[in-house]
Amino acid sequence: MKKPGLIPTVLSVAACKAARAALRRTGRGGTAVPGIVAMKVSRNILTAVSEGMQIIVVTGTNGKTTTCNMIEHAVSSSGRDCLRDKSGANLLHGIASDLICSADWRGRPTHPYAVLECDEAALKQVVQYITPAAIVVTNLFSDQVDRYGGVQNTLKEIRTGVERSPQSTLVLNAEDPLTASLALHVPNKVIRYGLAQSIGVQGNVDLADAGVCPECGAPYEYDYHIYAHLGGFRCTKCGWRHETPDISVTRIDRMTAAGSTVQMQVREAGGTENTLEARIALPAVYNIYNAAAAVAAATAIGIPAQTAADSLASVRSAFGRMETFDLAGQRVQMILVKNPAGCNQAFSYVTGMEDDYTAVLCLNDRTGDGHDISWIGTTDYEKLCADPHLRKIYAGGDRAEDLCRRLEQAGAGDRLERFTDYTALVEKLETEGRPIFLLPNYTAMMELRDALGKKTGSKEFWE
Repeated sequence: MKKPGLIPTVLSVAACKAARAALRRTGRGGTAVPGIVAMKVSRNILTAVSEGMQIIVVTGTNGKTTTCNMIEHAVSSSGRDCLRDKSGANLLHGIASDLICSADWRGRPTHPYAVLECDEAALKQVVQYITPAAIVVTNLFSDQVDRYGGVQNTLKEIRTGVERSPQSTLVLNAEDPLTASLALHVPNKVIRYGLAQSIGVQGNVDLADAGVCPECGAPYEYDYHIYAHLGGFRCTKCGWRHETPDISVTRIDRMTAAGSTVQMQVREAGGTENTLEARIALPAVYNIYNAAAAVAAATAIGIPAQTAADSLASVRSAFGRMETFDLAGQRVQMILVKNPAGCNQAFSYVTGMEDDYTAVLCLNDRTGDGHDISWIGTTDYEKLCADPHLRKIYAGGDRAEDLCRRLEQAGAGDRLERFTDYTALVEKLETEGRPIFLLPNYTAMMELRDALGKKTGSKEFWE
């Protein structure tokens, strides 16, 4: 896009900043509306305010926000001034709001680096206005099927964005056949990350989302798998297969509720390989994947892998993603869940705890969540309900009735209680006397976190 002139740029920036200031004075986030206002004044304003910046864009189904958080922390820890779109408004106008409001009055960027979370369907729009140095794709699973259709449609949306940005380095999950296929038939430089075969397990692979070989249409076989359809895939007909990652987690030395210690094998430019240790201050296997993505993305813009890996020890949880609160002396952890793959991994983490706990599950079906909640039928609630350490389950949200039926079917029994008011729920949780895990989908998370924040004094989501 052609860069706008000075007068349209100044007017657009002023309109954006005024709109955000007014909205936040009224207690609202001012996430997308300022960007809408600004782009009405000057459609190409993003081209001006991003000029000269080194931008990393992160997209994919699960892990976008946490991966962004890790990358931003790595960039900042290396001494570079970095912008992060913390509000989570990851469509075009939300991204525009953050970039424009961070510029000076003439539309010149004030941060040389930026890490931007981008919705899968919005990538093709965003790259028309900005030029990412790197595009990170975390993984692809079925999610919001009423909006995206199937996962193949989501892949198509991202592929369109990649094809519009041939100069961007692609940072791809090597174990996801869908994500890995984005490297086929494009001129982009590619950096792959993943978990090594030594960490994987044998056994059945959930191929519901994996699809078939993009080259010949044959089904996959797996030498090992990590979870869902992530693992050492290979085509049974044409030979297209998983490639050895450039950033590979080769060993998990320790994994607790506080985080993980891992070994990484890093393939440097020129083919030399180095081994480094990383302490990841967030728990669960999927955060090990996110950490590997962050190290790979950092190397894409010239940050040493060791510097990026060292930064992981002090990274903090992102809004609603393993975010921890102190509620009357009790540890409360919030884990966003929005599709079967992510939900099942959250259950694997929660049921791995050795102490008794309470679980709070919340399900809405609003536009931000996807109106189709049929995914709860294929989610492994049985694993959660079979855990002897699960002492109590509270279920709520707009679709609480459907959620309760599914939990009853899974064996929740008399541990299950439905709630209708978040404030009353938080007051009840104050007396639980045990660790609490909150497992809401997106809009339910916003409501629950608001009620929890009034008790714990946590920051607003855009801060």
